[in-house]
Amino acid sequence: MRNLKFIASLFFLITTGLAKSTSAAVNTSQNHLIIYHMDFNSVSLREDYIKTTLKRASDMGYNAVLWEIEDDVKWEICPESSSPDAFSKETFKNILRYSRDLGLEPIPLLQTIGHAEYVLMNEKYLMFREDPKRYDCYCTSNARVRQFIKSWIKEYLNLFGDVRYFHLGGDEANVFATCAVCSKKAREIGRNRLYAEYLTDIASPLLEKGIRPGIWCDMILHNPKDLEVVQKDFIIWDWNYWDGDKMPQRVMVWNKMKRLKKDEISLADLESMPEIIDGAGNLKPFYTVDILKKSGFDIILCSSSRSHGDAVFAGRQDVHAPNIIGAAKKTVEEGLLGTCVTSWAVRVHNHETQQPWLYLAPLTIKNHTLLSDQLYALCSEYFFGVKNKEIFDAFSLIGFPFPFADQLSTGIMWTGMKDSKPVPKNYLTDLMNKWKSGNGTQWQENKKIIQEASGKINLGINLLNVFMLKATNGFEILNAWSKAGYHQYWRAVIANKIVLREQGKCSSINEQIITLLGLLETDYLNWASSWMTPGSAKQNTGLIFDAFTDYFTSKN
Repeated sequence: MRNLKFIASLFFLITTGLAKSTSAAVNTSQNHLIIYHMDFNSVSLREDYIKTTLKRASDMGYNAVLWEIEDDVKWEICPESSSPDAFSKETFKNILRYSRDLGLEPIPLLQTIGHAEYVLMNEKYLMFREDPKRYDCYCTSNARVRQFIKSWIKEYLNLFGDVRYFHLGGDEANVFATCAVCSKKAREIGRNRLYAEYLTDIASPLLEKGIRPGIWCDMILHNPKDLEVVQKDFIIWDWNYWDGDKMPQRVMVWNKMKRLKKDEISLADLESMPEIIDGAGNLKPFYTVDILKKSGFDIILCSSSRSHGDAVFAGRQDVHAPNIIGAAKKTVEEGLLGTCVTSWAVRVHNHETQQPWLYLAPLTIKNHTLLSDQLYALCSEYFFGVKNKEIFDAFSLIGFPFPFADQLSTGIMWTGMKDSKPVPKNYLTDLMNKWKSGNGTQWQENKKIIQEASGKINLGINLLNVFMLKATNGFEILNAWSKAGYHQYWRAVIANKIVLREQGKCSSINEQIITLLGLLETDYLNWASSWMTPGSAKQNTGLIFDAFTDYFTSKN
């Protein structure tokens, strides 16, 4: 629809009422959960690095940790699913004790519907799959799956000890309710009711102990009119990695699985979700909080310091910093249970490059009336002893994402699932053929972005170098960004060489590029080994570099 002013007027009274209730609910006590996300999916971290990261999180003002440990503990219930670098339970208990001593409350996360690749890839668990062709989603109607998950929850509780909260995952279950049995049940009782019935059942070991289960928001928000089927014992972890502290140009509409502009939102969606716009007819950031709050749920609002779209060497300042600030402000203004800064390890880059963004969550919780620029200046002062925001301009330029530097065009998650499978032969050639298919628009757009990359990154490196002369501390962060800039720049050079090769130019550069790739790969492996376990560093280095070596080798 091209004009929604009349719709804004139609819902003015509703949204005005919500605004009034919001202002009355402001919580200035600042007793919020401020949660640091430790994700081990796709990247295994060294024990000493984990402890250093936890100490930094505590010093920054975090008071809880969301532990997404996946296959990085040697589980008894499914030993074949554990990573070769997995911690023994005793070692991980020592890490938990260290974390608790720092004042960080542990919150375990076990994915119980989707994102189960590390389990369902194993032949032993084929019968647990919702779709035999995919290995990321459990069949929720399978009684053996339910017993398996309940037993695993009990093993988690034995490992973690006393906890108040337990996250059951449940996001991005892309083939949920598609098998014959589940789809029939979903037609009979509704998808949300089927989803809620399964989660209530598997949560029984938690509910019996008075532990509050949590789930991600996206699956139930596909059906926003049918939220009452989810028990209010469940905490909703409302993840939104796009909105900031200003009016958004697009908002995520979960039942469309797209971020839409105002004139793309249907009347039906506005009728079912009037919270999507404010009284003036503008799109509302983090509007799903208002929907969930109206339905009576406790909410943890989740931003992100690593998310889809980042380059593998560094993330996007222009996305993550405003997102974290906006979510923290919404948390205070709405009196939410807490905020969590998620940090998805499959995006690979280390915690040092995220630290300035991560600090923005506790900083904003304590100073939620300050403007973004003021928060950036305080953040810079905290880390670097320099009270200005110019370092964030350097981060923005260095972290510029471009084709052949982001995950899908390197080899990470190339299957669309979190499986860390090595890329097949001719992966880059096949990928570029897809970009060139049809009218070739995507290939032309990608070439333009690649041509811009080296100039932006080089400018960012220069700004970083100037800032380093002013800084009085925080050099481990600056060094990490310098290293990221180095790899970002050289990847931009290589990306440009690929474009030239595809145009039939520079046919004699293969040998030199292969030598360069070897040097860069060795350098990256050494760097990654400072935070990843040996096996994880080797695996992820391969995913970032192997497709490029194959491409230039196959051109000889």
